[in-house]
Amino acid sequence: MSGCATLPTGPSVSVMPGTGKTFEQFQADDAVCRQWAAQQIGQSTQQTINQNTVAGAAAGTVIGAGLGAAIGAASGNAGIGAAIGAGSGLLVGTASGASAGQAYGWETQRRYNIAYTQCMYAKGNQVPGVVARARRYRTMPPPPPPPYLQSEQQPIYPAPPPAARVIDRLTIHVNFDFDKSTIRKADDAELRKAIVFVGQYPGTKVELEGYTDSKGTEQYNQRLSEKRADAVMQYLINEGAVDKARISARGYGASRPIAPNKTKDGKDNPKGRAENRRVEVLIISE
Repeated sequence: MSGCATLPTGPSVSVMPGTGKTFEQFQADDAVCRQWAAQQIGQSTQQTINQNTVAGAAAGTVIGAGLGAAIGAASGNAGIGAAIGAGSGLLVGTASGASAGQAYGWETQRRYNIAYTQCMYAKGNQVPGVVARARRYRTMPPPPPPPYLQSEQQPIYPAPPPAARVIDRLTIHVNFDFDKSTIRKADDAELRKAIVFVGQYPGTKVELEGYTDSKGTEQYNQRLSEKRADAVMQYLINEGAVDKARISARGYGASRPIAPNKTKDGKDNPKGRAENRRVEVLIISE
């Protein structure tokens, strides 16, 4: 009865081994996926076909025998009618059951194939016609940090103050003795210029810049320029020209000369060096 409705008992789709996978590994995957696909449909394809064919044949025989007996009874020979009806019903029921069983078998085979290919694809094997697509992840920049709040006790950095601006400048030449930073009586007239100049800007900040000529080493001139700027600062404080809190002094050594220390032919230039030995008085904005 079932010989006319035989279908494959395994998958009817092609699957190729995955990249780098040996044939033995592929065979192991195939065995596992065959068993898993069979479990998903509940029974084998051939069993389904056989059950539907037998059920159709039995139903056809019973129905045919009943109809044949009814016809035979009407003609006066119920036994012959039942036999003829049963035989006809068997043939028709078998054919009908086989057709229904085959249709159901095709549907079961389709479900089996789907389950099998899903299993093999999940194990890294290649299913013809299926292209693995790489996932694309869009990277987003991190959000900016939240502003510092006073309640969070985070440091709040104030805006930097505007750069100090020089309002006015006075250059004075104090003739210090060699290697000295002591104010001499002969320089009182020059220092008085500084007192008058500072007095024109009451309440402003004053900054003194000390300079030397190019004689001596860089380190020596740096220290000497600092001492001479400090000496002029102390003089202005002692004379009451400026409050101590509003004045500062810095030394810059032989840097920033305002005249050449040597002539064009490389000789010493005493006049230029004398101009470079100076203290500049700067009036600074608040």
